[in-house]
Amino acid sequence: MEFKKLYLMLTMAVILVLAACSGGSEEEASTEDNASEETSTEESAGEETADDESSEDESADTIAYENQFEIGTGERGEEGQGTQIDETVELPKNSDKVVIFDLGVASTFAALDLEENIMGLPKGENNASLGNTISDVYESDEDYVNLGGLKEPDYEALAALDPEIIMIHGRQSNSNVVGELEKAAPNAEIIYVAADNSNYFEDVKEMTMFIGKMYDVEDKAQELVDDLDAQLSEVNEKVTAAELPMLFVQTNGGNLSFHGVGGRYDFLYNDFGFTSAGEQEESEEATDSHGNEISYEFIAETNPALILLMDRGAAVSAGEDATSTDVLVNEVTSDVDAIENDNVYELNPQNWYLNAGGYLTALAQVQEINEAVDAATAE
Repeated sequence: MEFKKLYLMLTMAVILVLAACSGGSEEEASTEDNASEETSTEESAGEETADDESSEDESADTIAYENQFEIGTGERGEEGQGTQIDETVELPKNSDKVVIFDLGVASTFAALDLEENIMGLPKGENNASLGNTISDVYESDEDYVNLGGLKEPDYEALAALDPEIIMIHGRQSNSNVVGELEKAAPNAEIIYVAADNSNYFEDVKEMTMFIGKMYDVEDKAQELVDDLDAQLSEVNEKVTAAELPMLFVQTNGGNLSFHGVGGRYDFLYNDFGFTSAGEQEESEEATDSHGNEISYEFIAETNPALILLMDRGAAVSAGEDATSTDVLVNEVTSDVDAIENDNVYELNPQNWYLNAGGYLTALAQVQEINEAVDAATAE
């Protein structure tokens, strides 16, 4: 009987031991499963974080640009069915492989101390396309390759540079030039950066801010924009107070043209506040990029108090065909207020014709108008 009791006690003890071992294994297994799940979750979260960071890095390496312009079938100003470009382009940030065919925007790079990011630009023969505002910056052929003329680029020189970005102006926005640019630089994004005549200063400021963001110098860009706004406002007040009927005359050899409201230099009226001494007749064509041909009689009839004279010939021919301001003086115009009072102000032709549309050149334009009004109102 005692033997049976002992046997039963031993059996129970074994059962309890086995049960305890079994429970421990389940707990360990459960613990291991939980650890495995936690590790898997952490790894998954780590992968998602890495993917997010990678995506952010990729986004940080590019900047979106709204590329909108028309590719014409002929040269600038010629009629013809064009192709409208309206696309969002991702440009590499902080690129040092930029080619610029808009010399105004080249002046914006210089204003932001970013000129070293430019590989080449169309300086023309003997750097004739560079006005004095940017000539000191870009005259070195060693640092900045000369890519020929504004309308006839040097495609071989462009191909040798293999740029990432090509910035163009209206002079290059035709199918022939764009097609050749694409062939010469197949790896480059071609974007249109020219300021619109009807929104001139706003476009200049927007481009300044865009380039500032592209190169992480937004604070510097904002300072420049604020300064331009302040100077433009100051000159606008002077022009408005002076009440000087103005005539913008373009000379080209012996030919005279007039740029009025709604034309190429519409910002003279919208932003500076000038009143045009002359108006377009309904029978005449709207003012185009070269203005409307006028006579000495037109100048006499409109009798401007101030004449702003811009010599296109001097701009496109390196001064060889420069026209003296005396071309406006003769018996027909002798009684015109601007001529009688010596209020004919000759504008820098490169800043106004070839290099317009960038920060430094726009600032130079503001300063020229300021000088012209000061001279015309001096006692």
